[in-house]
Amino acid sequence: MPRSTSQSAPESYVIRPCRDAVEFEACVRLQQQVWGYDPSELYPVRLFVNLTHIGGHVLGAFTRNAGGSSRARAVRSGELVGFVMDMPAWRDDQRYLHSLSLAVAPAHQNHGLGRLLKLGQREIAMKEGIRHMEWTFDPMRAKNAFLNIERLGAITRRYQPDYYGSVHSRLQQGLPSDRLVCEWWLRSPRVRRALAPEPAGRDARRRAPEATPAAKITIPADFGSLAERDPARARALQQSVRRNFERCFKRGLVVTGFERGEETGCYLLESWRGTRHEN
Repeated sequence: MPRSTSQSAPESYVIRPCRDAVEFEACVRLQQQVWGYDPSELYPVRLFVNLTHIGGHVLGAFTRNAGGSSRARAVRSGELVGFVMDMPAWRDDQRYLHSLSLAVAPAHQNHGLGRLLKLGQREIAMKEGIRHMEWTFDPMRAKNAFLNIERLGAITRRYQPDYYGSVHSRLQQGLPSDRLVCEWWLRSPRVRRALAPEPAGRDARRRAPEATPAAKITIPADFGSLAERDPARARALQQSVRRNFERCFKRGLVVTGFERGEETGCYLLESWRGTRHEN
């Protein structure tokens, strides 16, 4: 793991590649803990092992062991509490990485650990000469949208209805597995602005007062709770959001921002004149 990535982690964590079957087995268990997948839906240990041999990566977030010298604490790690995994992919003549999964144990969420894992991916990808990464996420999940679009600087311009088909997990809640496709152009000015230290980075990311989005798509701030108490309404809302995205993407609009409030989240879309490096 590059030195700078580990230094950026909170003092209580170590970010590094997973190394053996024991750590890959911990990744499998964490999938179950975070998403409540049916056992048949889990990525197996064999996949984790193979990824590390074919140009993919499995990064783990580990609790830092207490005790010992400061130098020893910098390299020793304990319990796996998060991971991110990716695989090599090609489109036309361009190599990129497709990120398959990102998970953080519930007790360690909301501390920026997911972002740190993605930064670890970015660092390794750039070292290997890779320009961009992609992954999918549920468009109804405001927390994920905010991380991907605002905190990481990704864009999205593709909507995949029922991408995985029927998914048996606690979070999917019996709904179609619709997904947005994130594009993360690793060296673009947009991404560098998103990753800049606060508060300068936040100021740099603010839209100019005169800038008005070409379209907005609103979702609940907590779609999961809505789906639990009113599944029919949640399904209808998901279908409405799907139609809105499909119309906007057909017009050539791209998601470039996300506003998060107490009751709702809002995707901000604009016309896109992307360059070869996607701005």
